[in-house]
Amino acid sequence: MSSTLRHALLALGLGASILSGVSYWCIWCNVLADEKPVRRPPSIPTGGSPPPPPGSASGGGYTLEPLPPSFGSGIGVVYSGSPTTESKPDKSIPPVKVTNDIAKTEFAVRPKPLSPAVKKGLKYLVKHQQADGGWNQGGGWRQDVGGGRIEGQNVADPSDVGNTAFALLALIRAGNTPTEGEYRDAVRRGLEFILKHVEKADSDSLYVTDIRGTQLQSKIGVYVDTFMANLVLAELRGKAGQLEPRVVAALEKTMTKIVRHQKPDGSFVGNQGWASTLSVGIANKSVARARERGAQVDEVVLKRIVAQAKTAATNAGRTTTEGGIEVKGTAGLTRPAIPPLTGPGRPASAPAAPSDAGIALYSASQGAGNFQDVVNSLRLDAAKARDVLRSQTASPQARQEAQRKLEELDRLERENAALQAELNRNARDPRFLAGFGNNGGEEFLSFLNISETLVLQGGKEWEEWDARMTKGLEAAQDRDGSWQGHHCITGRTFCTAAALLVLMADRTPFPVEVIAAAREKRSLSPYNSGNEKPRSDK
Repeated sequence: MSSTLRHALLALGLGASILSGVSYWCIWCNVLADEKPVRRPPSIPTGGSPPPPPGSASGGGYTLEPLPPSFGSGIGVVYSGSPTTESKPDKSIPPVKVTNDIAKTEFAVRPKPLSPAVKKGLKYLVKHQQADGGWNQGGGWRQDVGGGRIEGQNVADPSDVGNTAFALLALIRAGNTPTEGEYRDAVRRGLEFILKHVEKADSDSLYVTDIRGTQLQSKIGVYVDTFMANLVLAELRGKAGQLEPRVVAALEKTMTKIVRHQKPDGSFVGNQGWASTLSVGIANKSVARARERGAQVDEVVLKRIVAQAKTAATNAGRTTTEGGIEVKGTAGLTRPAIPPLTGPGRPASAPAAPSDAGIALYSASQGAGNFQDVVNSLRLDAAKARDVLRSQTASPQARQEAQRKLEELDRLERENAALQAELNRNARDPRFLAGFGNNGGEEFLSFLNISETLVLQGGKEWEEWDARMTKGLEAAQDRDGSWQGHHCITGRTFCTAAALLVLMADRTPFPVEVIAAAREKRSLSPYNSGNEKPRSDK
């Protein structure tokens, strides 16, 4: 196939996927099945950065070009200047305790009825639950211990914690728990699968499973199973019925692992992955959710999350000059790290941080989403702090601490408003939303990060975003009810669960204090549609 025709087909497929839904990309994937995309930077004149060219693959202005045939069939990730070492726990940090101080939650907007597409996707997930109660990848490649891919009809596909956790989250969003809902038995069995792995895991490492080589681990971070388990355990805290004591013990274990392994910059040693910023985002979100469900989290942990989230959001799409990524094929061919973007007021390099593979969508959605998560969590503290200031019996020290917390929240609220405004602007840019150029699980997860941020804001921006996501995702759904990725994370379990979570983002639970604060900010907005009456999350 000629280079001209190849590039024309790529541009046509990408344009169709943006305008009409990701399903159009499948046609061009079949035509170009023998080629892998890579980012190559446009020529940037000294002193400034021109707008990304039409049809560019991401907000970073990169175009899609084929790799040479010698690149090989498998892609692993090696971090230059960062040896592959496991994280070591800081045992001076005390174990996390989970109390019964559980925040009351509601939905931020009136949720839509479950659509036929959502119901079909839920049925697909339940149908493909394994005999051990877990979920596997749902097909696709795996990572070999040597660094390359294992592909083919006979590739082992055992149940794993990460895919199981995300499948459970989708079922939970649809109103199911281990004791309630149409799919309560599936949730109970899936939860037991996760509990068994967490209970079996050692106390010191950041692992909760001995299953290795999954797409999730390879692409978004080797500790993703722990982070996802922590998130689903936090979501089910107080809703697990007879399994509640085991959920509390497991949540304390996973939370302790996370806070003891968290670095001062909010990252985790050894969490290699092509776009590891996304797994760090899951870790951050899980800590905030666990805090809302009774976990006692030190303020230092939240400050580290804020630092990491701000770095991710403000340096989105730019790789680091120190500790940058290199992509290696099975033949050992090495390609240099993606060069950073430059422009007025934008430094050419960013601090060392989890990788976003040079794709702005991944880190921008993660950073802005997690910053909002922390602000949400601190809004609970603000309500208590105001009670202290109103109290006639509060000590001077208590009043001073309460005032400090309110001032800190006010500062973070202002920073958060700026980050969310930028995310809103980016969410309307097709080039930003194109991500890698076609949808993999990483794109679905990034869309979820944006959805769970915009739904709290509500109003016109949320409604337009939700309508756009619904149209595109429903068009991309396969006949069997599943979704699949077309690069990197391709497994049907994760992609289906993530797509469902985007479609059900209006069912994301938020503490009532958080919704009240968001509603107060929205009240002055001219875009308030009136379709934002909260509904109980039970």
